[in-house]
Amino acid sequence: MQMILSRSRWLRFGSFSAFYFAQGVPLGLLSIALPAWLAEKGMSAGTIAVFVGWVGLPWALKLIAGPFMDRFTFLPMGFRRPWVLAMQTGLVLSLLFLAFVGTGFEADAEGSLALLTIAGVLVNTFAAVQDVAVDGMAIDVLPEGERGRANAFMGFGQMAASSAFGALCGTLLTIGGISAGALACAVTVALILVLAAVVRERPGERLVPWSKGEAAPRTGEQPRFFANTVNVLRVFFLPMSLIAIAVEFVSRLRDGMALVLFPVFATQELALTTEQFTWFHGVVAFSAAAFVVLLGPFIDRFGAKRFLGIALIGSALCHLAMGALPAIWGNQTFLAVLYCLSALLTQMVFVAVIALFMNLCWSRVAATQFAAYMALANLSRSLGAWLLGAMDGYLDHAEQFLTMGALLLFSAGVLAFLNLESHQQRLARFKAQPATRPSRSGSTENRWAFPQWLGEAWLARLPRRAKSR
Repeated sequence: MQMILSRSRWLRFGSFSAFYFAQGVPLGLLSIALPAWLAEKGMSAGTIAVFVGWVGLPWALKLIAGPFMDRFTFLPMGFRRPWVLAMQTGLVLSLLFLAFVGTGFEADAEGSLALLTIAGVLVNTFAAVQDVAVDGMAIDVLPEGERGRANAFMGFGQMAASSAFGALCGTLLTIGGISAGALACAVTVALILVLAAVVRERPGERLVPWSKGEAAPRTGEQPRFFANTVNVLRVFFLPMSLIAIAVEFVSRLRDGMALVLFPVFATQELALTTEQFTWFHGVVAFSAAAFVVLLGPFIDRFGAKRFLGIALIGSALCHLAMGALPAIWGNQTFLAVLYCLSALLTQMVFVAVIALFMNLCWSRVAATQFAAYMALANLSRSLGAWLLGAMDGYLDHAEQFLTMGALLLFSAGVLAFLNLESHQQRLARFKAQPATRPSRSGSTENRWAFPQWLGEAWLARLPRRAKSR
């Protein structure tokens, strides 16, 4: 029996959740367990911030893969699937390399941390490019009415993996060091690679390069590289697109700060061990992700914008309460409730933002456009980690929490200006009347579409008197 994504809703939900799970496995090790482990060993917030920022940077640079992924692929095996297979294979190999590097790691040796950082960057490079491929496949295969629910499942997959392997690796780091954690991650990703090897995007495609099969009609489009770039720029700089970018960029600054502040606060302020923090975080994050899966249909019903606004405001209030009430940090119940609420709302933001960006994408260049959105968001996360490191020594933990809350409130305020209907109307005009210029051979290209559109857009915004002159 063939496993065809385009024919089965639950196969789509299950497969995309598994692929996102594979991305979350190294995140649990590199973004949760290792920062807490390094903090417990006495490293400063500034040092950990440098590690977290650099290791997370490949997620900001994945935009480079988008144009190549839209343009180059082996169509008989699917439009995105060959990239998913290649990147998951690279992820397994890079995790094995991380395990090798971890055998000689010493926390007090500067060279060891640098080598560990390089290995972490390599792991996240493969994970990030695999993410581009999976997102492009999801946009290409998922019907628009399934995207909210699918993103809830996908978000759950990634969060379940990062929380579970954050907790598991927190224990393995204590027992067997970095090598034990990296090997566990490599084995898990290898098992998910088997699933990627047996599913097809559409009927008739090849399972492996040497088997029989043909490219499905939907995957036969291969636009010119330059035309892709022009089309991405056309839609990327639409007003609603820029507003969505600002919302995500500011909110992700908070995420980067949290990657450093939470483990440092837990291990150095509250005297928790790496194992205690990672297991508590794992249980809370997993539970939050599972609950948000149940909210998936509500995203489709009530809209990603409304869902996102509620989550941003709620998360901001949690951080402001944490920063404004340091006197009761000794109350474990108070801290646990705030942390649980924050984890739930953060997962809601994550799922809603992905659904929002998918609705902003133009199918012609979906992989590149979506990768650009997420690349900027992940760049912001690295900047947030470095920002927290720069704050170390100038702002105390309470002031850092207040800063994070203010960023989330600002992001919610910007979101109020987003109008998805206006954006969809502009996309409809692009599809109906693409700006083209005839070439000497008689064909048409979008060579001058972006400059022409940009000029017309800004002229339309000038006062009428100025235009008449």
